[in-house]
Amino acid sequence: MTHHPSDPAVNATVMASAGTGKTWLLVTRLTRLLFEGAPPDGILAITFTRKAAAEMQTRLAERLLRLAALDDTALAAELGQMDIAATPEARARARGLYEELLHAPRPLRTTTFHAFCQEILRRFPLEADVPPGFELTEKSGELRAAAWEALVSEATAEAQSVLARDLGLLLELCGGQGNVTAALDSFLDHRSDWWALTGDQADGCGHAAAQLRQRLQVDPDADPLAGLFTPPTLAQLAEFRDLLLQHATKTNAEHAAQFEIILADGVAPARRHAVLAGVFLKQDGEPRSRKESKTQAQKMGPAGEARFLELHGLMCAQLLRVRDVLAAQQTLTLNAAWYRAGQRLLEHYQRIKEEQRLLDFTDLEWRAYRLLTAADNAHWVQYKLDQRIDHLLVDEFQDTNPTQWRLLLPLLEEMAGGNPERRRSVFLVGDSKQSIYRFRRAEPRLFHVAHQWLRDRLAATAHPLHVSYRSAPAIMECVNRLYTDDGPLCGALDAFTPHDTHHRQLWGRVELLPLVEAVTEEVPAPRAALRNPLQEPRITHEDERYLHEGRQIAVTISNLLAAGTLVGSAEQARPMHYGDVLLLVRNRTHVHAYEQALREAGIPYLGADRGTLLGSLEVDDMVRLLETLIAPYNNLALAQVLRSPLFACSDADLITLAHGPRGAWFERLQQTDAGPGTPLRRAADCLDRWHAAAGALPIHDLLDRVYSEGNVIARYEAAFPAHLRPRLRANLTRFIELALEIDHGRYPSLTHFLARLGEMREQDEAPDEAPASGAAERVRLMTIHAAKGLEAPVVFLADTAAPGGSDRPWHALVGWPAEADTPEYLLLVGKKAEQDAYTRGQLEQEQAAERREAANLLYVALTRARQLLYISGCRPSKGERLGWYGDLQQVLPEPIESGTPVAAPSGTQGAPVPTPQATPPIPAPLQQTLALRPLAREIAPSRSVSGHGTDAADEDGRVRGIAIHRMLELLAGPAGSDDVRGRVGAELQRSPDDPELDAWWQEARAVHGAPQFRELYDAACYRQAWNEVPLHYPHNGCTVYGLIDRLVLKDDEVIIVDYKTHRQAAGDLPALAAHYAGQMAYYAAGVRRLWPGRRVRSLLLFTAAGRAVDVETG
Repeated sequence: MTHHPSDPAVNATVMASAGTGKTWLLVTRLTRLLFEGAPPDGILAITFTRKAAAEMQTRLAERLLRLAALDDTALAAELGQMDIAATPEARARARGLYEELLHAPRPLRTTTFHAFCQEILRRFPLEADVPPGFELTEKSGELRAAAWEALVSEATAEAQSVLARDLGLLLELCGGQGNVTAALDSFLDHRSDWWALTGDQADGCGHAAAQLRQRLQVDPDADPLAGLFTPPTLAQLAEFRDLLLQHATKTNAEHAAQFEIILADGVAPARRHAVLAGVFLKQDGEPRSRKESKTQAQKMGPAGEARFLELHGLMCAQLLRVRDVLAAQQTLTLNAAWYRAGQRLLEHYQRIKEEQRLLDFTDLEWRAYRLLTAADNAHWVQYKLDQRIDHLLVDEFQDTNPTQWRLLLPLLEEMAGGNPERRRSVFLVGDSKQSIYRFRRAEPRLFHVAHQWLRDRLAATAHPLHVSYRSAPAIMECVNRLYTDDGPLCGALDAFTPHDTHHRQLWGRVELLPLVEAVTEEVPAPRAALRNPLQEPRITHEDERYLHEGRQIAVTISNLLAAGTLVGSAEQARPMHYGDVLLLVRNRTHVHAYEQALREAGIPYLGADRGTLLGSLEVDDMVRLLETLIAPYNNLALAQVLRSPLFACSDADLITLAHGPRGAWFERLQQTDAGPGTPLRRAADCLDRWHAAAGALPIHDLLDRVYSEGNVIARYEAAFPAHLRPRLRANLTRFIELALEIDHGRYPSLTHFLARLGEMREQDEAPDEAPASGAAERVRLMTIHAAKGLEAPVVFLADTAAPGGSDRPWHALVGWPAEADTPEYLLLVGKKAEQDAYTRGQLEQEQAAERREAANLLYVALTRARQLLYISGCRPSKGERLGWYGDLQQVLPEPIESGTPVAAPSGTQGAPVPTPQATPPIPAPLQQTLALRPLAREIAPSRSVSGHGTDAADEDGRVRGIAIHRMLELLAGPAGSDDVRGRVGAELQRSPDDPELDAWWQEARAVHGAPQFRELYDAACYRQAWNEVPLHYPHNGCTVYGLIDRLVLKDDEVIIVDYKTHRQAAGDLPALAAHYAGQMAYYAAGVRRLWPGRRVRSLLLFTAAGRAVDVETG
């Protein structure tokens, strides 16, 4: 029997290709788990981003709400899609799921890996050896800089220490400080791999070096040159020299002359080896080409030529062996020093974080993994977690790294070895074709390892999905041509299966735009005289290929809009707008050129830059303003501020200042005789006031005053085109927010604020430009990585002819087989010419993995498109390889088109291409005064009446009320009376033997067990009951919001219970209850909306008196 993958009865792994309904399937699985009665708090769904986790939660709520609102026919269809028989019982069950989820005591958890690890560590801080109450840091630049400073200080203080020698060796072998920095930064990036490699070894560096030595198969103390100049070898070299002299060409004669050094006694072996290598090997280390030739054979004779070539081959092979041994020895020496220096840097880095009670994302994963696998209390922690996790779902599993997989393994092993009667399940979703995060240590092979593990131990079934709900047939045809048997990227994707689509009639088109050719630069004629740089600018030639490519894309977008292109299926077709366009790039190298082209065409867009907030014009002006206020003698900063839209001074104004009396420009500005209302006068007045305030106000308050008095946002908006104003406004707002975010707003110093901004620039931690909101539709310009999970009707894929891959020296190479528990090696890759055979072999595997990921990246880019896909590129300045463009060129000799374009209705015109223009006049109807409704007001029923005989003003009485309410809530909850007193005492931080706590407990227990209140607490007396029920509804233009202490549902009535914990409540209770009639009336009105057919009773339960009073609510 074949089960639907959403069936909770089966464990499943789903290989979901792009656009095949992965999110729908995940939400369906969650829905069916709830439908089958799984407690929400027993379900754990893990993904990789907070956005994805929030979307999953939202989609689930929307699905359950829709099930609650559908009629029988539509509900039956919806249940059928989820493989649920639409019986009357099933329909009733489905309609109640939304309410059941809302009232669940503990929610269903959709979270990220890092949030899950953080939750575990916060629950078990002592067992995990982390500081209780730790904070999570997402930026490590400042911490790394501090660790570097500590490392250098330590090495400087002890010049003869092992650390100082290691750093010196790294400087020598890596060729400079920049390379050493890159190497040790890479070590920090792979600290999780290092910890896994060294484990609990007392000497982790020695252990890693010993393992590497074994893999290199090298003796560090051996002398490979010793066997190179033995008597037999020297005799062969002398014979080779004689043969060279028999054919004494210029090159042969030069090489023969070198043998005076090679064959001489007393020359250092290293010197002899270097000269010998020059004779037989080229500069790149490859053997020289010596071949048969007629002239050579005549001079040497046939036998001599054969011997000559034989000797050449023998010596080349021997030299290559020696070179490889020397390279392996250097690799071992380099890596041993790298291990020791990296370990010390890591210790400083961890110490600095520990002193500040900080953990980073790597710490979260590693500490949680160790807690579940290697800690003394690992089994106990696993047991505690196991009690809360019945159903585990993991999304985007192809992005899992080795630490995360091994963190999940203990949970999976508990499921596999636990009670078979307990209903539990595992559901993994992923697609190795979409694994594009190797730079974050993602390992797509783990998906197959996980599937095999689940298949062998939990009988999991595999469910491949290859039919798209997103793309038109033209898009799928392009993908199939590229990756199937005859395609240029055949075999590049893991187990690619031809794709299909559910939208067989949807119009689509895939087209290659013309390749942008490089423009040949004219060589200027030689000059007769030197150029005067003060009178004649230097002529420079900029590479404008990418600007031309951007203009080609902008023209195509404009033409699509002008033609009134319709997107969507025939029954839902609508005119295309800018928000339908997604412009994708592989990296941000040439983003500025594409943005410039879009600006020139007047096309609104959302940029793809990252960390560019401080580089935006408007924010840079604000930084220069602050610098001027703290250092008025900075003439350059003041000039920029004066020319900015804030003051809009002209060149003539600046010339006036430049020709003023002696002194700084700020002083000249204060002495200006410019008239009222002029830019200079306004600048002088404002800067004088703000300069005086700079030393007295916190930075946020200072900026707030500048924004207000200077009318900053309005002035900048007036100076920028309309389509850039939303981003401008967002950036200026984001900048003032930084004043509160940096160091949590604890340092009001303007100097500190500017210094911190400088550090953020240097450490590449500058904030991103703020996302603009409230603007018209815009083209989205982003990297392929950022676009993963998104889609658009129209996609442009730019810069596809760029060569892929990179030869990066001084980076860490990790060998961690997917099936292994620990890495096999951690290796520092040096320059290509100095790599040994083992390193070259591992590097080839790494490059093969990079090529696979490049193919994955192209797959992700192509499958973002729903209907229209355009590919563009620029011819590279070097080489003939055209990258992705060349691959697509092979499968797209002509555009691919599917379906029939939807015809626009008669009279429909294409959207005009916008051009920057003046703000249009406001129509007369919009100038009329509007009658505004009063602002909405919120009513809290519990506050709608004044206190009477209450303890609210008494702190002890308030705590008493909180305690008794909480005890009654727990007594009436599913846990019953299990240690309620101790739990509430812990929550209120009360001693277990506190007499007040005991008195409150006795009072709450007396109420809960009183016979007169049996109908409120005995489940046999009612259908259902809830505690702490939120109530929210509109009433006469206001919003009523309250919390009902207990709500009891019977067959014919609903009882509202409100606890009153007054200690003096023993007198005239009906009179006291009358004061709360208004509050109870609000509660009753809301409850009647929920159950209009039932009678509503309102009870005030006075706990001290042990009596309840019915309140008449109409």
